[in-house]
Amino acid sequence: MMKNKCIRMILMCLICILLSACSAEKRQDAFQNWKEDAAPITALKEYVDKVTDEKSEYYIPVEDRIAMFDLDGTLYCETFPIYGEWLLFADYVLNTPGYQAPEHIRSVAEELAAIEKASDIPSHMEETHIKAHAEAFAGMTIEEYFEVVEAYKNTAADGFNGMTRGEAFYLPMLEVVDYLLENDFIVYICSGTNRFTVRGLIDGVIDIPARQVIGTDFTIVASGQGEEMDMHYSYTEDDELLMGGTLITKNVKMSKVAQMEQELGQKPVLVFGNSTGDVPMAIYADTDNQYLTEVFFILCDDTEREYGNISKAEKVAAICAEYGWQTISMENDWTTIYGNDVQVVKK
Repeated sequence: MMKNKCIRMILMCLICILLSACSAEKRQDAFQNWKEDAAPITALKEYVDKVTDEKSEYYIPVEDRIAMFDLDGTLYCETFPIYGEWLLFADYVLNTPGYQAPEHIRSVAEELAAIEKASDIPSHMEETHIKAHAEAFAGMTIEEYFEVVEAYKNTAADGFNGMTRGEAFYLPMLEVVDYLLENDFIVYICSGTNRFTVRGLIDGVIDIPARQVIGTDFTIVASGQGEEMDMHYSYTEDDELLMGGTLITKNVKMSKVAQMEQELGQKPVLVFGNSTGDVPMAIYADTDNQYLTEVFFILCDDTEREYGNISKAEKVAAICAEYGWQTISMENDWTTIYGNDVQVVKK
């Protein structure tokens, strides 16, 4: 009897040791695309341990564990050589058989297609593109627009060998998203890219529902609506939803703050960004929050595996130092960006 009891105790101890080892291995494997001593991962783990421990003074209930991510330059390649959504627009306008774009839209697409590096982007282009983008896809159903995004994802990523545009996600950051989801965080994306473009891009890559995507918004209309105002038109069973062609809001800077307040009604506790356009939402989350917060900014400082911008990285690092936020160095913290088989094409 005593012998059987001892055997059971030994077996239980062995099981505990094995489970502990598996758990440690799982934690290690969660960040296999990060350098072993990466300070941002240490900071993130410490934060998550604090806010998920029910005995901790910093405990955050599951329903309030909101993590907010920017997209371009935070989760996804920002410029190759221009923003992905700009390339999608230019490809569609210039290369779609049977599509005859008005001259003013075609001229925007041609200007974008001629840009060879991000530093050549004219200051007016953000506003010029988004209005032309809205007009170019006006009248298209939501499903048809997703087909355009899907086709774009399957094309080769300009400036890289061995990668499609749909694969141009930062592998280390996808690990961060997975880690947070495993720890019961509610992950949102808040992007300057069109909301439907983001939903299409992340489909099959980032496991969050479409409702947790915030982005630039265009009007949506019913197929039978004509010129009638939304407030007067009643949707019918024969209607389809169409892209309306008018910009509602370009989701950058203060717009990100407004959109989050409108859609969430509360502040996130974690923010991940990469540019000055993300600073407002970081300040919003980090100021007078009822919970412990943390902010991380990705620095585009890798000029070998990416098209880094050292001056931009230094500017963002200085802002983070001012506010006490964490920085993530592409060059120093990541063992890979897109995978070891992906190569930058040097011009």
